[in-house]
Amino acid sequence: MEDNSNKTDEMVFGEIIGMRDEIGEIQEAIADFEVGKKLNVAIIAGLFGGKTTLIKEIEKLNLSRATKITFSEIVRNKKEISLSGDTKRVVLLDNCHFLYVRKPGGFDIFYEFLDMISSQNRIFITTWNIYSWKYLKEVFELEKYFPVQIVVPAFSEEHLKQLIFNRYEEGEIIFNNGGESDEEPVAYITEYPIELSAIGKKISIPILKINIHYLKKYLLSEKKEKKEGKEKTAEHRVFERIHLESKGNPGVALRIWKLALDYPHIKLEDVGNFSYDIELEQEEAFVLNLILSYQGLKKSDIVDIIGSMLKTDEVLFQLLNQELVFEDENDSFRVRPEALHSVITYLEKLRLVW
Repeated sequence: MEDNSNKTDEMVFGEIIGMRDEIGEIQEAIADFEVGKKLNVAIIAGLFGGKTTLIKEIEKLNLSRATKITFSEIVRNKKEISLSGDTKRVVLLDNCHFLYVRKPGGFDIFYEFLDMISSQNRIFITTWNIYSWKYLKEVFELEKYFPVQIVVPAFSEEHLKQLIFNRYEEGEIIFNNGGESDEEPVAYITEYPIELSAIGKKISIPILKINIHYLKKYLLSEKKEKKEGKEKTAEHRVFERIHLESKGNPGVALRIWKLALDYPHIKLEDVGNFSYDIELEQEEAFVLNLILSYQGLKKSDIVDIIGSMLKTDEVLFQLLNQELVFEDENDSFRVRPEALHSVITYLEKLRLVW
């Protein structure tokens, strides 16, 4: 992801966060091609994982010698993958998981693609959804066509922090302590009843009380953190939770941040713990797997694959109703970022992804 801060050793290659080694490996493959060694490259990542950001950086670093093509939906005409005469020797192809249709007879474009990258005197740098890659690798031994395989790594907590803070000025976001300290005061006023026998009445007088239970818990927590050598600030706790919930996925982390932020304030208890109880029929799970593997499918694509408009409507209703997917501005159905890890876990249990 882009970083507008001062250059550090982490960003020797370009301006993106956390991918220095991966950029170096791709640039090395391009340099090898210039001296006669062709090693096509596959950049592989899950949904929201940063592969498009990475290939955009490669394009910036090779403007004079690279041609970039982006596929935004399933490719159905081989002209879309045909290269013109002025195509440069380094070809960048983003979203190659759109080069096949998962149905009988749906691989003609994919075969054309494999023939093209094998026969042309060009190096091909490609991006793939990890679940489409695994499927095609199993069926077609796709890895043989791409000796250099770059699996985009999960972000560290510090890199996620950089990614999010790059969108704001220094000190713009206010981190509130939140949690029990907001709900449990250290001291509070209570009313204490006293009976005045001389006049036969009861009165209440205000008394200051100390919240012993909270103080004891707070001090024990503080002592433990000091012993571990890490007194955690509200900011640290927020990013620790975001990293845990997102599993280092930058797109998911940004979504969790957006849902929690009450600009300019954010507090720990508003950083959601997203877990979905998914219950789907077999065909619904299959379509959910398609949406995950393609990263986004239009309704017409789903109808084409499963062969029924009525069934597609039923399936999409269930997926939308369980808030597992959403429809974007381009009429494509996509997995909700906050539901991503629940969806993956569910489909793994069904052995639809691996």
